[in-house]
Amino acid sequence: MSLLRRRDFVALSALALPGVAGCRYASAANTGYDASTPELAFPGLKSPFDVAAARARRGKPATDLDCDSAPRPVVVLDHESKYRPGTRSSIVDPDREDDYQAKLKEVSGFYNPLTRISDRYVKSQPRASEIALCALTWLESWAEAGALEKGVTEQGRMVQTWALASLSSSWLKIRADPYLSDNARQRVTDWLERLNRLVMINFESKTDERSRRNNHRYWANWAVCATATVLNDSKAYRWASEGFERACAQIEPDGVLPLEMERRSKALHYHNFSLGPLVLQAESLIANGVPDPYDRDDSALRRLVDLVVAALRDPELIARRAGETQDLEGTLKETQLAWMEPYFARFKDDSLAPWLQAYRPMVAHRLGGDLTVLFGVDL
Repeated sequence: MSLLRRRDFVALSALALPGVAGCRYASAANTGYDASTPELAFPGLKSPFDVAAARARRGKPATDLDCDSAPRPVVVLDHESKYRPGTRSSIVDPDREDDYQAKLKEVSGFYNPLTRISDRYVKSQPRASEIALCALTWLESWAEAGALEKGVTEQGRMVQTWALASLSSSWLKIRADPYLSDNARQRVTDWLERLNRLVMINFESKTDERSRRNNHRYWANWAVCATATVLNDSKAYRWASEGFERACAQIEPDGVLPLEMERRSKALHYHNFSLGPLVLQAESLIANGVPDPYDRDDSALRRLVDLVVAALRDPELIARRAGETQDLEGTLKETQLAWMEPYFARFKDDSLAPWLQAYRPMVAHRLGGDLTVLFGVDL
């Protein structure tokens, strides 16, 4: 399949600034598509991302309409866990981590830049259809290869889940563009439907394992929720919603998730990691007419938020319960704290303001990309 060629885009013009080495200004690119052409409407399940509103708030003329080639498709997901066996996934084995990160990069090296492409589309004002077409060619190239469909390990199935969450989130941001080919749309959504089915089948198996009840299941709920919205699949959406209800029921009166507390030194990290998919799914439920996802089970999700925010300020709050000093490596960064953006937009919780000020823009590829653009409000 041919990708968008360079001649399909208008080259950037740039001027070197005198006296400022390495700095350049680029003029706005001219789009070849009519931005006044109405966007497509999708009946049924609604996306939690209001692209039109985000574009109106933060959009600027596009300066980059070029499109790189998509990476080589990855079909087989034979990843192994980075954690040392027998440690309740709390101690990283350096050799296993090196292998895991190398293989994960082959997959995230597709969905991370794809998310950035779809973010560029959201931020284009007027709408730059060339950017949506670029994202479509990336998705179609992997769809035609049957990418990500063979998960031969347990960890590979988890990677499949995270990838699906990212892919469907990116698709939800570009799908309304009126210039996307119907045939290409069908190939992409057929592929996402196949992946969605594989994720649900996996999480309906081995139901006695912790991974079917802990944060892995929350991520599966979000991935299936986002994909069900793409497909307008009420049955899959209900599957994800029931999983959300079970997650809320797990949250204890003090906000603790018992299965994440078992992660010992990583307990706080995984409590925070759980909030990403739970908050985004709550926003999806609200977009689809569910009035009280944050109030469910005596405001369970809000209690979890309160615990995590307090523990980020004072990790001893969880260290005492977990029995180990908390390892926050990889926790205090925008990709892990991005859930705060939609939560703050909804509740104006001032306890989140210092984190938002420190880490904006909040970008999480598995949650929709630049959540500051999609949800951000003034502090």
